[in-house]
Amino acid sequence: MLIVSYRPHDDQFWIGCTIAEAEKYFFPLLNEQQKERLPRFLEQLKEYTPEYKEMVCETMGIDKLSDIYFNVSRDLKVCYYDVPHHPFHPLWNAYSPFARCEFIEISDPAELKTVKPIVRD
Repeated sequence: MLIVSYRPHDDQFWIGCTIAEAEKYFFPLLNEQQKERLPRFLEQLKEYTPEYKEMVCETMGIDKLSDIYFNVSRDLKVCYYDVPHHPFHPLWNAYSPFARCEFIEISDPAELKTVKPIVRD
């Protein structure tokens, strides 16, 4: 799993992971409505064009797009999935809650309790 952005105001992280990691760690944190919508969202992920994937990778400064992305709070009480470009600053009209941070590899969301993101840019 890779932390690629951070929301300093509410202490939340934008994390990319594999579907297997999502099934193990993040899907159980979703509310019922999110779980109901999940199959449709997963189908939409398959429709991303190579151009879209390239644009997201360039914008995030990553080599490869993760299978799925989640916004997760440090205490794991907030968890939702969204499109990979969700944290891009231009989409928020200069009011983005996200800040780019140094990439941080984690193997378990429990590690968020001790992660200290370094904001960049």
